Amino acid sequence: MKPLRAKMLRYMERRGYSPSTIRAYTMWVLQFALHYGKSPDLLTEEDIGAYFDHLRRSRQLSQSSLAGCYSGIKLLWEKVLGRSWNANKLPRSKRAKTLPEVLSEEEVRQLICQTKNLKHRAFLKVLYTTGVRVGELVKLKPGDIDSKRMVVRVEMGKGKKSRYTVLSMPLLKELRAYWLEYRPRVYLFEGQVPGRHISIRTVQTVFKQACKRIGLRKQVGVHVLRHSFATHLLENGVDTLTVKALLGHSDVSTTARYVHVQNSRMKGLPDLLAHW
Repeated sequence: MKPLRAKMLRYMERRGYSPSTIRAYTMWVLQFALHYGKSPDLLTEEDIGAYFDHLRRSRQLSQSSLAGCYSGIKLLWEKVLGRSWNANKLPRSKRAKTLPEVLSEEEVRQLICQTKNLKHRAFLKVLYTTGVRVGELVKLKPGDIDSKRMVVRVEMGKGKKSRYTVLSMPLLKELRAYWLEYRPRVYLFEGQVPGRHISIRTVQTVFKQACKRIGLRKQVGVHVLRHSFATHLLENGVDTLTVKALLGHSDVSTTARYVHVQNSRMKGLPDLLAHW
Protein backbone atom coordinates (compact mmCIF):
# COMPACT_ATOMS: atom_id res chain seq x y z
CA MET A 1 0.00 0.00 0.00
CA LYS A 2 1.37 3.40 -0.97
CA PRO A 3 2.17 5.81 1.91
CA LEU A 4 -0.37 8.45 0.86
CA ARG A 5 -3.22 5.94 0.67
CA ALA A 6 -2.17 4.39 3.98
CA LYS A 7 -2.18 7.84 5.60
CA MET A 8 -5.67 8.56 4.27
CA LEU A 9 -6.99 5.21 5.47
CA ARG A 10 -5.42 5.74 8.89
CA TYR A 11 -7.06 9.17 9.21
CA MET A 12 -10.53 7.88 8.30
CA GLU A 13 -10.25 4.86 10.58
CA ARG A 14 -9.17 7.01 13.52
CA ARG A 15 -12.09 9.38 12.92
CA GLY A 16 -14.51 6.45 12.86
CA TYR A 17 -15.66 6.64 9.25
CA SER A 18 -17.88 3.72 8.22
CA PRO A 19 -16.31 0.95 6.08
CA SER A 20 -18.55 1.88 3.14
CA THR A 21 -17.46 5.54 3.30
CA ILE A 22 -13.80 4.54 3.52
CA ARG A 23 -14.17 2.31 0.46
CA ALA A 24 -15.97 5.02 -1.50
CA TYR A 25 -13.53 7.82 -0.67
CA THR A 26 -10.44 5.74 -1.43
CA MET A 27 -12.03 4.61 -4.71
CA TRP A 28 -12.70 8.20 -5.79
CA VAL A 29 -9.18 9.32 -4.91
CA LEU A 30 -7.71 6.34 -6.78
CA GLN A 31 -9.74 7.20 -9.89
CA PHE A 32 -8.59 10.81 -9.61
CA ALA A 33 -4.94 9.71 -9.50
CA LEU A 34 -5.39 7.24 -12.37
CA HIS A 35 -7.01 9.93 -14.52
CA TYR A 36 -3.81 11.99 -14.42
CA GLY A 37 -1.39 9.11 -13.98
CA LYS A 38 0.19 10.91 -11.03
CA SER A 39 0.16 10.81 -7.27
CA PRO A 40 -2.45 13.31 -5.95
CA ASP A 41 0.22 15.20 -4.01
CA LEU A 42 1.70 16.27 -7.38
CA LEU A 43 -1.59 17.74 -8.62
CA THR A 44 -3.02 21.26 -8.29
CA GLU A 45 -6.34 22.98 -7.65
CA GLU A 46 -6.62 23.50 -11.40
CA ASP A 47 -6.25 19.75 -11.91
CA ILE A 48 -9.05 19.10 -9.42
CA GLY A 49 -11.35 21.61 -11.08
CA ALA A 50 -10.66 20.15 -14.52
CA TYR A 51 -11.34 16.66 -13.17
CA PHE A 52 -14.72 17.70 -11.73
CA ASP A 53 -15.60 19.27 -15.10
CA HIS A 54 -14.64 16.00 -16.79
CA LEU A 55 -16.90 14.01 -14.45
CA ARG A 56 -19.85 16.31 -15.08
CA ARG A 57 -19.50 16.71 -18.85
CA SER A 58 -17.88 13.54 -20.15
CA ARG A 59 -18.92 10.92 -17.63
CA GLN A 60 -22.17 12.67 -16.71
CA LEU A 61 -22.12 11.38 -13.15
CA SER A 62 -25.15 11.76 -10.91
CA GLN A 63 -25.20 14.45 -8.25
CA SER A 64 -24.86 11.77 -5.60
CA SER A 65 -21.68 10.37 -7.19
CA LEU A 66 -20.25 13.85 -7.70
CA ALA A 67 -20.87 14.63 -4.04
CA GLY A 68 -19.03 11.48 -2.96
CA CYS A 69 -16.08 12.24 -5.22
CA TYR A 70 -15.97 15.84 -4.00
CA SER A 71 -15.95 14.76 -0.33
CA GLY A 72 -13.26 12.13 -0.89
CA ILE A 73 -10.86 14.42 -2.74
CA LYS A 74 -11.53 17.31 -0.33
CA LEU A 75 -10.71 15.07 2.64
CA LEU A 76 -7.46 14.00 0.99
CA TRP A 77 -6.54 17.57 0.14
CA GLU A 78 -7.26 19.08 3.55
CA LYS A 79 -6.75 16.33 6.11
CA VAL A 80 -4.05 14.21 4.49
CA LEU A 81 -2.05 16.68 2.40
CA GLY A 82 -2.70 19.59 4.78
CA ARG A 83 -3.59 22.04 2.01
CA SER A 84 -6.29 24.70 2.09
CA TRP A 85 -9.45 24.08 0.07
CA ASN A 86 -10.69 27.07 -1.92
CA ALA A 87 -14.47 26.63 -1.93
CA ASN A 88 -14.86 29.58 -4.32
CA LYS A 89 -12.68 27.95 -6.97
CA LEU A 90 -13.90 24.44 -6.17
CA PRO A 91 -17.60 24.75 -5.23
CA ARG A 92 -19.67 21.71 -4.35
CA SER A 93 -22.32 20.88 -6.94
CA LYS A 94 -25.83 21.49 -5.67
CA ARG A 95 -28.03 18.45 -5.41
CA ALA A 96 -31.47 18.56 -6.93
CA LYS A 97 -34.11 18.68 -4.21
CA THR A 98 -36.37 15.77 -5.02
CA LEU A 99 -39.32 14.46 -3.06
CA PRO A 100 -39.12 10.88 -1.78
CA GLU A 101 -41.29 8.28 -3.50
CA VAL A 102 -43.92 6.81 -1.18
CA LEU A 103 -46.27 3.84 -1.32
CA SER A 104 -49.85 4.10 -0.12
CA GLU A 105 -50.86 2.17 3.00
CA GLU A 106 -52.87 -0.21 0.79
CA GLU A 107 -49.88 -0.84 -1.48
CA VAL A 108 -47.71 -1.66 1.52
CA ARG A 109 -50.40 -3.95 2.95
CA GLN A 110 -50.68 -5.88 -0.32
CA LEU A 111 -46.92 -6.11 -0.72
CA ILE A 112 -46.44 -7.60 2.74
CA CYS A 113 -49.56 -9.76 2.99
CA GLN A 114 -48.93 -11.46 -0.34
CA THR A 115 -45.43 -12.45 0.79
CA LYS A 116 -45.96 -16.00 2.05
CA ASN A 117 -42.43 -16.84 3.23
CA LEU A 118 -42.41 -16.20 7.00
CA LYS A 119 -38.88 -14.80 7.15
CA HIS A 120 -39.39 -12.54 4.14
CA ARG A 121 -42.70 -11.24 5.45
CA ALA A 122 -41.15 -10.63 8.87
CA PHE A 123 -38.28 -8.49 7.64
CA LEU A 124 -40.50 -6.53 5.27
CA LYS A 125 -42.76 -5.76 8.24
CA VAL A 126 -39.75 -4.67 10.30
CA LEU A 127 -38.63 -2.31 7.53
CA TYR A 128 -42.06 -0.71 7.22
CA THR A 129 -43.22 -0.54 10.85
CA THR A 130 -39.91 0.58 12.38
CA GLY A 131 -38.45 2.72 9.60
CA VAL A 132 -34.98 1.14 9.87
CA ARG A 133 -32.63 1.28 6.91
CA VAL A 134 -31.90 -2.00 5.16
CA GLY A 135 -28.28 -1.82 6.35
CA GLU A 136 -29.57 -1.52 9.92
CA LEU A 137 -32.11 -4.30 9.44
CA VAL A 138 -29.56 -6.96 8.51
CA LYS A 139 -27.49 -6.21 11.63
CA LEU A 140 -30.37 -6.43 14.10
CA LYS A 141 -30.02 -9.12 16.78
CA PRO A 142 -32.78 -10.85 18.75
CA GLY A 143 -31.72 -8.93 21.85
CA ASP A 144 -32.49 -5.65 20.07
CA ILE A 145 -36.20 -6.50 20.23
CA ASP A 146 -37.29 -5.18 23.64
CA SER A 147 -40.79 -6.54 24.23
CA LYS A 148 -41.02 -5.04 27.73
CA ARG A 149 -40.53 -1.48 26.56
CA MET A 150 -41.99 -2.20 23.09
CA VAL A 151 -39.03 -0.68 21.26
CA VAL A 152 -36.39 -1.84 18.80
CA ARG A 153 -32.82 -0.82 19.49
CA VAL A 154 -30.86 0.18 16.39
CA GLU A 155 -27.23 -0.27 17.37
CA MET A 156 -24.73 2.01 15.62
CA GLY A 157 -26.93 3.11 12.75
CA LYS A 158 -25.93 5.61 10.08
CA GLY A 159 -23.34 8.03 11.40
CA LYS A 160 -22.54 5.50 14.16
CA LYS A 161 -25.52 6.70 16.20
CA SER A 162 -27.70 4.31 18.18
CA ARG A 163 -31.41 4.94 18.67
CA TYR A 164 -34.72 3.34 19.57
CA THR A 165 -37.68 2.99 17.27
CA VAL A 166 -41.20 1.72 17.79
CA LEU A 167 -42.21 -1.95 18.19
CA SER A 168 -45.87 -2.65 17.51
CA MET A 169 -47.73 -5.62 19.00
CA PRO A 170 -48.59 -7.14 15.57
CA LEU A 171 -44.91 -6.98 14.62
CA LEU A 172 -43.89 -8.55 17.92
CA LYS A 173 -46.29 -11.46 17.31
CA GLU A 174 -44.90 -11.91 13.81
CA LEU A 175 -41.31 -11.90 15.09
CA ARG A 176 -42.13 -14.44 17.81
CA ALA A 177 -43.64 -16.80 15.24
CA TYR A 178 -40.62 -16.27 13.01
CA TRP A 179 -38.14 -16.89 15.85
CA LEU A 180 -39.86 -20.12 16.90
CA GLU A 181 -39.52 -21.50 13.37
CA TYR A 182 -36.05 -20.26 12.40
CA ARG A 183 -34.22 -19.95 15.76
CA PRO A 184 -31.52 -17.53 14.54
CA ARG A 185 -28.21 -17.88 16.40
CA VAL A 186 -26.63 -14.42 16.26
CA TYR A 187 -28.53 -12.07 13.99
CA LEU A 188 -32.28 -11.67 13.86
CA PHE A 189 -32.32 -12.45 10.15
CA GLU A 190 -29.62 -14.85 9.07
CA GLY A 191 -28.70 -16.13 5.63
CA GLN A 192 -27.88 -19.66 4.58
CA VAL A 193 -24.79 -19.69 6.80
CA PRO A 194 -25.86 -19.85 10.48
CA GLY A 195 -24.48 -16.98 12.52
CA ARG A 196 -24.10 -14.65 9.53
CA HIS A 197 -26.67 -11.99 8.78
CA ILE A 198 -28.77 -12.00 5.65
CA SER A 199 -27.32 -9.92 2.82
CA ILE A 200 -28.68 -6.54 1.77
CA ARG A 201 -28.92 -7.88 -1.78
CA THR A 202 -31.22 -10.68 -0.62
CA VAL A 203 -33.56 -8.20 1.06
CA GLN A 204 -33.58 -6.05 -2.07
CA THR A 205 -34.37 -9.08 -4.25
CA VAL A 206 -37.23 -10.19 -1.98
CA PHE A 207 -38.67 -6.66 -2.11
CA LYS A 208 -38.47 -6.52 -5.90
CA GLN A 209 -40.19 -9.91 -6.17
CA ALA A 210 -42.94 -8.71 -3.84
CA CYS A 211 -43.48 -5.60 -5.99
CA LYS A 212 -43.71 -7.74 -9.12
CA ARG A 213 -46.14 -10.10 -7.42
CA ILE A 214 -48.67 -7.34 -6.74
CA GLY A 215 -48.11 -5.62 -10.09
CA LEU A 216 -46.59 -2.47 -8.60
CA ARG A 217 -45.44 -0.26 -11.47
CA LYS A 218 -43.64 2.38 -9.43
CA GLN A 219 -39.87 2.27 -9.92
CA VAL A 220 -38.89 2.03 -6.26
CA GLY A 221 -36.30 0.29 -4.11
CA VAL A 222 -36.65 -1.23 -0.66
CA HIS A 223 -35.82 2.17 0.92
CA VAL A 224 -39.34 3.26 -0.08
CA LEU A 225 -40.63 1.37 2.97
CA ARG A 226 -38.71 3.77 5.21
CA HIS A 227 -40.10 6.73 3.27
CA SER A 228 -43.60 5.29 3.60
CA PHE A 229 -43.14 4.70 7.35
CA ALA A 230 -42.28 8.37 7.90
CA THR A 231 -44.98 9.76 5.64
CA HIS A 232 -47.76 7.54 7.02
CA LEU A 233 -46.85 8.50 10.60
CA LEU A 234 -47.08 12.18 9.72
CA GLU A 235 -50.39 11.62 7.95
CA ASN A 236 -51.72 9.97 11.09
CA GLY A 237 -50.84 12.94 13.27
CA VAL A 238 -47.41 12.04 14.67
CA ASP A 239 -45.32 15.19 15.12
CA THR A 240 -42.20 15.84 13.05
CA LEU A 241 -39.76 15.73 15.99
CA THR A 242 -40.97 12.27 17.00
CA VAL A 243 -40.60 11.01 13.43
CA LYS A 244 -37.12 12.59 13.32
CA ALA A 245 -36.09 10.64 16.42
CA LEU A 246 -37.50 7.35 15.09
CA LEU A 247 -35.67 7.77 11.79
CA GLY A 248 -32.41 8.80 13.43
CA HIS A 249 -32.10 12.05 11.47
CA SER A 250 -29.58 14.60 12.71
CA ASP A 251 -31.44 17.56 11.25
CA VAL A 252 -35.18 18.12 11.30
CA SER A 253 -34.95 19.57 7.78
CA THR A 254 -34.23 16.05 6.52
CA THR A 255 -37.43 14.81 8.15
CA ALA A 256 -39.36 17.80 6.83
CA ARG A 257 -39.07 16.42 3.28
CA TYR A 258 -41.82 13.97 4.16
CA VAL A 259 -44.20 16.78 5.09
CA HIS A 260 -44.32 17.73 1.42
CA VAL A 261 -45.63 14.35 0.29
CA GLN A 262 -48.44 13.93 2.80
CA ASN A 263 -51.82 13.31 1.21
CA SER A 264 -53.47 14.82 4.28
CA ARG A 265 -52.02 18.24 3.43
CA MET A 266 -53.98 18.17 0.18
CA LYS A 267 -57.32 17.27 1.73
CA GLY A 268 -59.74 20.13 2.27
CA LEU A 269 -58.02 22.47 -0.17
CA PRO A 270 -60.40 24.42 -2.43
CA ASP A 271 -61.08 23.20 -5.95
CA LEU A 272 -59.98 26.13 -8.11
CA LEU A 273 -61.98 24.82 -11.06
CA ALA A 274 -65.19 24.27 -9.09
CA HIS A 275 -66.93 27.41 -10.46
CA TRP A 276 -65.70 27.26 -14.06
